[in-house]
Amino acid sequence: MELLAEDFYFYPNGRYTTLSKWKSQHLSFDHDLKEIPSAIRIFGTKTEIDRALDEYINRTELNLDECYTYQVEKEGSFFYNKEQNKIIAKKLQQYKEIYQDKKGALILNIN
Repeated sequence: MELLAEDFYFYPNGRYTTLSKWKSQHLSFDHDLKEIPSAIRIFGTKTEIDRALDEYINRTELNLDECYTYQVEKEGSFFYNKEQNKIIAKKLQQYKEIYQDKKGALILNIN
């Protein structure tokens, strides 16, 4: 049983937040809207990930934009970074420990 982690990014579907910035030359705030993106990481077997993703999409009614595998990159890969690989390996180990306690797919917010 191979355990994987995948990152899923969704379209914001019209969810916005207000950004306020202080403009000292006008002595006032400048307000603007920004879309709220939604992103999750799912850890588990491929079957569990697929099932959890389908349930998440049905529950939230968000539309999937992009998906990436969260993994330690091999040396020579375009994305290889020794320091980042250490962080990723540590996170994957933490996910594995939690997964074994929970005995099911983990859905984690990564916004």
